[in-house]
Amino acid sequence: MIYLLRGEIACKEIGTVVVDVKGVGYGVTVPLSTYYDLGAVGEQVELRIHTSHRENSIELFGFLTDTEKKLFEKLIGVSGIGPKAATNVLSNISVPELVRSIINGNLAQRKIRGIGARTATKIVNELKDKLDDLATDEKSPGSGTIFDDTISALLNLGYTRAEVEKKTPEIKKIIEAAGSIEDVLRDSLKVIRN
Repeated sequence: MIYLLRGEIACKEIGTVVVDVKGVGYGVTVPLSTYYDLGAVGEQVELRIHTSHRENSIELFGFLTDTEKKLFEKLIGVSGIGPKAATNVLSNISVPELVRSIINGNLAQRKIRGIGARTATKIVNELKDKLDDLATDEKSPGSGTIFDDTISALLNLGYTRAEVEKKTPEIKKIIEAAGSIEDVLRDSLKVIRN
């Protein structure tokens, strides 16, 4: 069982990264929330790993934070939610927002591609009372980033994931230069409309 990978980013594509650990390349599926925070090819990375055993394959799912990994593991504990669906959920909504939506019972109102109202209701029913540890983690300093909040806001305003991904480098520059989330969102909207 692999729990942690620490090595160099050998290559990465949206949703996947290859981590070179002393000459061995491990292919890891990552949600977009992790992917956007990965460094460039050649940089060091440390990923928390969930190892998924299937009939004839082993898949690795990686996360930059313990909170994200814990939430992923809680999601795959819901009947009918597999690792790919859980990765999809984490790719479409930030961890703090997902925890809030489950606890408040309004996940079905969110538009998450591949997760219908029935599945969202099932997630809420099965996890609503099991997220106390993650709700605490969510409130810890630095767990919710301006980047996550900006991406989430743009998606909620109706922009597609592809449109947002295209402008991610510019949005990151805006975040570095701006002071408040309001400034970041205003400037990000200008960038994404062009």
